[in-house]
Amino acid sequence: MDNTLFDIEEYTDEHVRRIMQGNTCRHCANRVARINTARRISYCTAYPCKRTETGFLRVKANQPACIRFTHKDNSKD
Repeated sequence: MDNTLFDIEEYTDEHVRRIMQGNTCRHCANRVARINTARRISYCTAYPCKRTETGFLRVKANQPACIRFTHKDNSKD
């Protein structure tokens, strides 16, 4: 266990666990990276957000994938 009270796999839906299994936002087709001055900022086009300048949710590239994960290789087919 990773310093949590309950094991995450016990209460997470099987379908969600299958999608998240080892995937990160870095491999998602919904992730768009923009270069802002000296750093690269990633946004998720699947989730709108009114607080950012792009209108999309800001994400970290190494965070675990969400339920809307689509692999980059499968998105163009």
